[in-house]
Amino acid sequence: MIPKVIRNHHTDKSSFKKLTNYITKGITQSEAFSEQYGWGALTRYITQENILDGLGGSIEKAIAVEIGQLSSLANAPAEMYAVARQAPRAKDPVYHYVLSWPEHERPKVEDVFSAVRDTLTALGIADHQYVIAIHADTDNLHAHVEVNRVHPQTFQVFDTYRDYLTLHYAAREAEIKYGWQHDNGFFQVIEVNGKKCIVRNNEYVDPDLVPTRPGAKRAEVWSGEQSLETWCKAEPARDLKRVLEDKKTSSWQNIHRALAQYGLELRDAGGGGFKVVDISAGTPEKMNKPLTVSAAAAFRFMKRAELEKRFGAFEARSPDLQLDEPKRTYKRDPHKRLEARLARKALREDLYHRFKAEEREARERQTLAKKALVPFAQEDKNRYQKLQAAYRARRIGIRQDAKLTPVQKQQAYMLAKVTMLKAREQLVQQIQQERAIRRSLLPKIPRWREWVEQQAQRGDEAAISALRGMIYQESRNKKKKLARGNAQIEENAILPAVHQCADPQVRGFENLLWNVGKNGCVTYRFNNGEMAFCDEGERLTFGRKEVSDDALALTVRYGADKWKEGIRIGGGDFAFKKRVVRMAIEQNIVVQNIELREVEKQIRGELAAMRGTQRKNTRPKPVSKGRERESCSR
Repeated sequence: MIPKVIRNHHTDKSSFKKLTNYITKGITQSEAFSEQYGWGALTRYITQENILDGLGGSIEKAIAVEIGQLSSLANAPAEMYAVARQAPRAKDPVYHYVLSWPEHERPKVEDVFSAVRDTLTALGIADHQYVIAIHADTDNLHAHVEVNRVHPQTFQVFDTYRDYLTLHYAAREAEIKYGWQHDNGFFQVIEVNGKKCIVRNNEYVDPDLVPTRPGAKRAEVWSGEQSLETWCKAEPARDLKRVLEDKKTSSWQNIHRALAQYGLELRDAGGGGFKVVDISAGTPEKMNKPLTVSAAAAFRFMKRAELEKRFGAFEARSPDLQLDEPKRTYKRDPHKRLEARLARKALREDLYHRFKAEEREARERQTLAKKALVPFAQEDKNRYQKLQAAYRARRIGIRQDAKLTPVQKQQAYMLAKVTMLKAREQLVQQIQQERAIRRSLLPKIPRWREWVEQQAQRGDEAAISALRGMIYQESRNKKKKLARGNAQIEENAILPAVHQCADPQVRGFENLLWNVGKNGCVTYRFNNGEMAFCDEGERLTFGRKEVSDDALALTVRYGADKWKEGIRIGGGDFAFKKRVVRMAIEQNIVVQNIELREVEKQIRGELAAMRGTQRKNTRPKPVSKGRERESCSR
């Protein structure tokens, strides 16, 4: 387990809100923090539920979160701010560090939380406000720890002097406690007489303490991942240093071979310098713009003048150079991502099989319970029959009572009926309440979402993963639906005047040919194969910008025949709307768009003027009387 303290190198103070949102985004799925920057934004980022990998698959980021001395995750930034204000002398109240495990180790969530709490105790800040978020989006499982340096009761400020030594010692203790692999650090574990002891490792050099450029350090703070510069200073730097110290190294190609083991390549940067390029990104898009870092920043011990004096002028890597498969690269291995995704899929399939098994058992128990309720149904039926029998007996008694007059008997019959109906209504309500109670006692059939939530509350990692996948998919579906709705608003279409859920229709119309698509929509075409319109149920669309007058006229007539309440024009194309209004007026069809009333009035005026002109041109010319007499005499 490797600890890493994330120092703040900005001129201003760190932000509780930025850090809290950064480490916890995705767990709350909340919109509680509207500010773009602040401690809340940082918390929201590190609890991010899922991100997309290079293959387009979903990568799980924050898999679990724990808070301490806080009422809720949503209120964490506000509560931390409130406590920090009580210590105005604290220059930077935000404390942030990361614990990382090797690739092959996947400790349990509860063990990770326990180890983090042990480090908090070792630092003496276990009683401070904190947020812990476990991430699984890289090859190394790691936990982000965000702590308020100000104590919530005494308002004393935690001193971070030589805190990295305390964290490294606590990490070795945790490795012994939980049986994890012992990582290299300021302290190491040795075995004396069968007992493991922790001793200082004077040969260790923390790459994080090597001067790093501000830009790379800022990228690490905000992304939560190592920059290429910092990553090069670890294993690649150690191996490259061994190669350069080896007297047998006699060419530039040996240096290229050493860097290729980590997916790196040394290139000429111009101006007398080198640059180190990450060539491990698998896609051509990323290869066009690979990550680069100055060789002077990544490998401070490598001087170009010394190397050229030793090996001659710089030589690029030869295409014929025999290279082995990289043992480790800066970018995640796509094969490992695929394996991880398949492993998650297997876990979720197992989770679904467990759900189906419990569902079958619940259905069997419910069937047995329903059989036990059969006598109650017969009893309810008997109660109805008993009430009906009492009513009939009362009518017989009224009929046989010789003291009652016909009018009195009629009144008695009516009173008996009213009394019976009231008693029947009361009996119905009573039986319904009793049945509701009996149904509530039946064994419940588990529903998938509720069952997964219950399993997640019990700490089932597969259920937690499945639940986060559901939330992520719901978010994506919501965005797609919103985008689809916006697209439909802009698309030209004929709609019903009153919104209604209608299905596409298949019917003969104006000798058009119809075809039902895979999505259930009906497309109408002319005999020559040209598309007229598409009936999508709730709207009529065209699937193209240019629509002929014949197709548009048929669509308007089809819509008016389908929706008797009238039609409405949708879309953002004003010219299209004007054409539809003109054709609707010509066919005596009413368009219900209020915003088109002036257009309709204008078109009606134009059509009226056009009809008046046509009547004037077709009217016969009058013949004068003189000419009439002349024609007759002739």
